[in-house]
Amino acid sequence: MVIALILTGGFATRLRPLTLTKPKALLPILDKPLLDWIIEGVKKASIKDVILSVRYLSHLIKSRYGDGSTYNVNIRYLEESKPLGDAGPLRLAFERGEIEGTFLTIYGDVFSDLNLLDLINYHKKKGGIATLALAKVEDPLRYGVVVLDDEGKVKSFIEKPKERPPSNIVNAGVYVFEPEVIKYIPSKYPSKISLHLIPKLLEVGDVYGYVHEGIWSDIGVPIDYRRANYMALKKLYPNGYIDKTAEIGDDVEIINPAFIGKNVIVGRGSKLGPLTVINEAVRIGTSCRIKGSIVMMGTLIDDSVVIGDSIIGEKSFIGKWVRIEDGVVLGDEVVIDDEVFIARNAIILPFKEVTSDVREEGKVVL
Repeated sequence: MVIALILTGGFATRLRPLTLTKPKALLPILDKPLLDWIIEGVKKASIKDVILSVRYLSHLIKSRYGDGSTYNVNIRYLEESKPLGDAGPLRLAFERGEIEGTFLTIYGDVFSDLNLLDLINYHKKKGGIATLALAKVEDPLRYGVVVLDDEGKVKSFIEKPKERPPSNIVNAGVYVFEPEVIKYIPSKYPSKISLHLIPKLLEVGDVYGYVHEGIWSDIGVPIDYRRANYMALKKLYPNGYIDKTAEIGDDVEIINPAFIGKNVIVGRGSKLGPLTVINEAVRIGTSCRIKGSIVMMGTLIDDSVVIGDSIIGEKSFIGKWVRIEDGVVLGDEVVIDDEVFIARNAIILPFKEVTSDVREEGKVVL
């Protein structure tokens, strides 16, 4: 029986300010947390036993998922008392008797429609010590790059190559491991799967790659997080989605694909989309223009606001005639006063009130 170990304990510093108030795995993709999507994928593979490796803001994950009964899986928690890296929880799980046989390991920051059952069956057919799920990307320099032979065996694995990468096939952050891999994980923490474990496995056994051709994105930085939402939107709702409880005013223009969640109110004359996600209980005033953006749950946006290609955290308030340029990220419960201008790529930390223009591009407002 295969068990799924999902790694959710990281600090996710590159996603701040969003991750100052919640772990990365709880950031929403469309209308539900990323971890919900991952658990649903595990369940579709007929896997009932899930271990969540947790540390940073672990109470938020535990309070949402509990014992897993709401999700029709059995969830146990592996609490990290200190940072273990992404390989350390594998060893810890075995030392505590949580895992004995073949197991899945899934990064908690990956959004994908990968069929996990197909991956497991491929692993069993090949008979190797490990199988890596792989994806094709346009910018492989940011990832672990893999070269395969004609049989699907991994010939080389280069973590974030500094020079021209030998392929555009990269580590997708989902693995099937046999239990003997544990003896190749360093006993000293922290340790990394890509730096310490995979290179060693390539020396001692057969490691295979399974190339996934569908949706795949990590959410390591804000632009990746937006991209994951765009992918989900285009795949699941190419013609857009408006929840039946949403109230859409007169003369509102929606350019699809766009996602309008539960109990959203959009004032007359506003224009939304494309590639825009409006989460539950957001209220948008009249004559607003929002495109390419994610507006999280409970945010209030007053009249005549313009927001482009940005992320607005939960329960924020955006005053009248505010203009938010591309690439801005607001943490949760930010207040922006009327007529304020926010320059491109600015970052505003949670609970901050902004009373004057932010003219410097990329400025961090503490």
